[in-house]
Amino acid sequence: MQKARLWRKSWISLVAVLIFVKVLLFYIYSAQAIRLPLLFGTIAWLAFLMLSFRVLFGGKYFLLYCIVSCILFVDILYYQYFGFLPSVKELVHVRHIGKVRSSILYVLNPLSLLLLVDLIPVGLFLRRQLYRRKEETDGLIRRFPASAWLFTVVLLLALMLPFVSEPLQQTFVFNRYGVFAYHVYDLAGVVTGTALSLKTEEIPHEGYINVVAEKGRYFGIARERNVIVIQLESFQDILINFFYNNQEVTPNLNRLANYDSIYFDDFYQQVGAGNTSDAEFVTHNSMHCLGRVSVYETHSQNSFYSLPAILQVAGFNTVAFHGNDGRFWNREEVYPALGFDDYFSIEDFERDEIIGLGLSDLSLFRQTAAIIDQLTGPVFAFVVTLTSHNPYEIPVEYHGIDLLPEHENTLFGNYLRAVNYTDRALGEFLQDLKGRGLYDSSMIVLYGDHAGLYPFNRENREIMSSLLGEEYKFAHAMNIPLIFHIPGSKLRDVNSTPGGQIDFFPTILNLLGIVERKGILFGRDLCNASSGFVALTHYVPEGSFIDDSRIFIMSPDGILNNSEAIDRSTGQPIPPFSCLDGYKNAIEQIEASKYFIVNDSISKLLEDITPQNRKPQGF
Repeated sequence: MQKARLWRKSWISLVAVLIFVKVLLFYIYSAQAIRLPLLFGTIAWLAFLMLSFRVLFGGKYFLLYCIVSCILFVDILYYQYFGFLPSVKELVHVRHIGKVRSSILYVLNPLSLLLLVDLIPVGLFLRRQLYRRKEETDGLIRRFPASAWLFTVVLLLALMLPFVSEPLQQTFVFNRYGVFAYHVYDLAGVVTGTALSLKTEEIPHEGYINVVAEKGRYFGIARERNVIVIQLESFQDILINFFYNNQEVTPNLNRLANYDSIYFDDFYQQVGAGNTSDAEFVTHNSMHCLGRVSVYETHSQNSFYSLPAILQVAGFNTVAFHGNDGRFWNREEVYPALGFDDYFSIEDFERDEIIGLGLSDLSLFRQTAAIIDQLTGPVFAFVVTLTSHNPYEIPVEYHGIDLLPEHENTLFGNYLRAVNYTDRALGEFLQDLKGRGLYDSSMIVLYGDHAGLYPFNRENREIMSSLLGEEYKFAHAMNIPLIFHIPGSKLRDVNSTPGGQIDFFPTILNLLGIVERKGILFGRDLCNASSGFVALTHYVPEGSFIDDSRIFIMSPDGILNNSEAIDRSTGQPIPPFSCLDGYKNAIEQIEASKYFIVNDSISKLLEDITPQNRKPQGF
């Protein structure tokens, strides 16, 4: 007798219910506002998936259950680390997983494991219960009628209608229609090639030509100095002058911010999925990144109008330092394209102390100072720290902060100890520069690459809200420090003009006294800007912004009236529609950047400009 596995309707319902329960758990964990449209969208897409598996895979519903469980497992891990869902585009980053495995292991929790642990018992139960003989067919699902095929196709078309009716950011799809709709929309965007940019028509570059004041405030104040730029891993502005349990967390950074410096205290990250590499790209190119993929990984063959290249032409010896694998984020290929003469990675250093992802910051700074000392000047040194990387675990002998009992074994507690360690390493670096006679002849620039404690993590949000005395939000987390320390300048300027990482490039050109008008810059010189504006990206929906008077965070579902709009002077809510001008400005900036990157527009703009025939003014 021929055997077949046939499903009772009750078992199909069981699988559907189990999937729906897991999805609800994910929504609850990710703090989703479970509105009726979200529930209806989830149920509709689940019905389509069940019907599709009946058509395509002969009703292997347990296979669907396994696939959905695994996807949700990845989703919840990714969400805990990044605060949003993964994209198929990010498969290009899979090769980096081994390098950040400690961070991945840290976000494993009972809920994420719960999504997988039932697969074996559910599978065994269904295997025992499924009927095997054709003659036992009463009440069983045997065939799929033609009308049901038609219904499946019509259902798919109905579900896809919202996607084609208007261009949607992926986060809007998730928050409006659910996790299944998000992944289908994401996959469709990758397949059709529409995933990177919403703009398809040509965008002229004329509106973004670099304009730097020739006689503005602080113009040329750091001329003829070495430039040492330090990108601090996971440093937030909240660390400046921050005391915890009567302990100064970053004393060396505080001294730099308070003496001989211009300190920007209303400065914000603008990174995407590339995080640290995106921070490098945005600051060196004054362009927004691509969001869901790293520019370093996907567009390394582009031409770049970059800060290192301009300084290289101006006679600087341009060198980059990072204590990680030279191939990580494709730096070995990208750095020369950006204009760096040399790049020192972990392969070039003595591996005398490894902490976390690579060379310890103490060792990195010590060896970097020795190398800079051997270079002929002027020198542009770009140093990327590493030890204060998530999950912020450092050896006990380097614990310099005594934690309260309630903060032991928390990400917050680990973070304080990690940034305190990096601050001590920074202090030793400064002393080393002084001992080598490099300190007084240099401008030392420091900024955070991105936040270390995001509010999508419930524990972070609760601890930070308690410390701040107000709700800890993305505007707090994405605020990073920017300090231009010029020894002997006697500057003590705290500049509160709102700005972002795209503003770094034109600001440093002004301080160095360099006028260069050939390329595309989206940022402004913050020393001379008459007003402030920063378009926030990636960790909040595109279109979110901060300016002198407003904070606007677009709603995750893309509905304007659900958005957060705050008057900065009063702290009170204002009507979201009053922020439409800033929303449009932010979207225009981001989409134009994506267009220029995807279409390699810089190469067309600079095709007749070579290091031999262009020399920046001021040198």
